Amino acid sequence: MNLPEEFLSKMKEILKEEFEQFIKIYEFDSYKGFRVNTAKVSVEEFVDKMGIEFEKVPWCKDGFYYTEEIRLSKHPYYFAGLVYIQEPSAMFPVEALDVKEGEKVLDLCAAPGGKSIQIAARLGQNGLLVSNDVKPTRIKALVKNVENLGLTNVVVLNNKPKEIAESYGAYFDKILVDAPCSGEGMFRKDPTTAKKWTSNHPEKYVNLQRSIMTEVDELLKVGGEIVYSTCTFEVEENEGIIDWFLKKHKNYEVVEIKKYEGFSDGIEINGNENLKKAVRIYPHRVRGEGHFICKLKKVRESGAEWTFQPQRFEVDSEDLKIFEKFCNKYLNIDLSHFKDRLFYKKASKLYLGFDGPFDKITPLRNGLLLGEVYKGRFYPSAHLIASLKYENLKVAINFSQDDERLWRYLKGETIENKENLNGFVGICVDGFTLGWGKAEGHIIKNYFPKGWRLE
Repeated sequence: MNLPEEFLSKMKEILKEEFEQFIKIYEFDSYKGFRVNTAKVSVEEFVDKMGIEFEKVPWCKDGFYYTEEIRLSKHPYYFAGLVYIQEPSAMFPVEALDVKEGEKVLDLCAAPGGKSIQIAARLGQNGLLVSNDVKPTRIKALVKNVENLGLTNVVVLNNKPKEIAESYGAYFDKILVDAPCSGEGMFRKDPTTAKKWTSNHPEKYVNLQRSIMTEVDELLKVGGEIVYSTCTFEVEENEGIIDWFLKKHKNYEVVEIKKYEGFSDGIEINGNENLKKAVRIYPHRVRGEGHFICKLKKVRESGAEWTFQPQRFEVDSEDLKIFEKFCNKYLNIDLSHFKDRLFYKKASKLYLGFDGPFDKITPLRNGLLLGEVYKGRFYPSAHLIASLKYENLKVAINFSQDDERLWRYLKGETIENKENLNGFVGICVDGFTLGWGKAEGHIIKNYFPKGWRLE
């Protein structure tokens, strides 16, 4: 791999006698990893169903390594939302955030959603994740991943950090800032990033990183914590940002993060020894790519602390009756199953979501998209069935992995109605939900979303 000369000289200065080991690692392929989506399946059940002894990622309790031969992205369980493919080092920022069930968490730079999925599974049904990305082009992947993995506790936003701060106030227990960066840690995984790298990249990203971090204090409760992470080695984008933030915000402290074997300390700059409490991950020391992670705690107020006033949404009782009629016919659940959330309607779409300051900002997704109410009928969403279990379905086909109809369904094809079913049909594999079909006569029309299909 042709690495930029200026990048190499900087790394030689940082790593000193370890530099030669670092350079040699680029002769080898990067490691592949995945996490089990524990919102849908336990780690133990997934491993048992797969029948493969995967090697665990040491720093992530639901993370594993895998090899190309397994073709995980073509496996039915991938389409059932049981796994998310993720670079192993990228799993650590959420582990460092130490999310607890029931907390309110903000993922400020979330797309495509790997870390959001990890957070949402840890929060459980009583928690809330606000998952934001400022780039409209990246938000589709975030929404797709939230829906495909059946996550119901996520509000998806496409707003600037300042707009979120002005709307929510100091609402969150924890915040993840996985900041846009020069991407040096991903050169081995994605060589195109090395080709695009220029010497002014760090300076360009420092300004962006500072603008993002400028807003986080207004969003965090006293006693709350922030994890700032990047996938670059640049001191200016890592320790430099933390040092700058701490000088502006005297009400924060650096928190020690548990360091696993092969993890390195942060680099002391400007006499700030606390920066050593951060974590640097180098690819020659661990089986993963380059990352920086630092944890900060808000130890006291910085000014007036406030949060938004809840805004209630009214839903037409007729719409709920139409949805309830669908539940009675096709599901083994009724409206009481959804009692802990808020029903509301946006255009023709029916949601089960959360209160929010949505007079100022408009979520792209608020919790669970149930489906669409149209001309007196309810049309269920792919998000709804992804959030359900096989036993929640009254009308379903549970395919085995070797059934040719399953593979045709995953490709988006119409399949035969051998079971003589009628109306909406839940399509499952080994007891895990995949998507909807609609049985009409001898065929079942395919309602599996186009963007989710096997290519």
